[in-house]
Amino acid sequence: MIKAEDREKLEALFEAGAAKVESESEYWIHNGDEGLSYCRECCEKEVKRLLKENPQGEYCVDGGCGTEGDSTPYCETCGKLLENTLTEYGCEAEVDHFIENGFDSGSSDDCRAMSEVIRARGWEPIEDRIYRDEFEKESDLKYFADLDKLCAGILKSIS
Repeated sequence: MIKAEDREKLEALFEAGAAKVESESEYWIHNGDEGLSYCRECCEKEVKRLLKENPQGEYCVDGGCGTEGDSTPYCETCGKLLENTLTEYGCEAEVDHFIENGFDSGSSDDCRAMSEVIRARGWEPIEDRIYRDEFEKESDLKYFADLDKLCAGILKSIS
């Protein structure tokens, strides 16, 4: 398990990198394809385009508040990084990605991703969590073991 002072060191690294990455809230089109994500400016343009095509359509900009997703969203039109909170699956996918591909402590994008992981799931399992079954419990414990392994490697690389 990662010690408290090491957690603080990692959080400082992750937050410093994350602060360098520009992002904005996630938006989508109400009564449109709500599975597509946009920045505010592109969403407004797409709503105007849809209304021009279909003046009776009831399209409007939606979102701009806290959202949750399995991955980090990007604007469908301009590619701008958008904000959301990662789900448990999203956190697992990010940790697995860095274990398989490595973590670059000099990369603001990598630091931002790990900042989002820690913000979403914390450092250790919820103490009194009730699991649906043994598989869910084992998956949760494996995730936190993988997170510890990854973070131990990051600490080693920055020391």
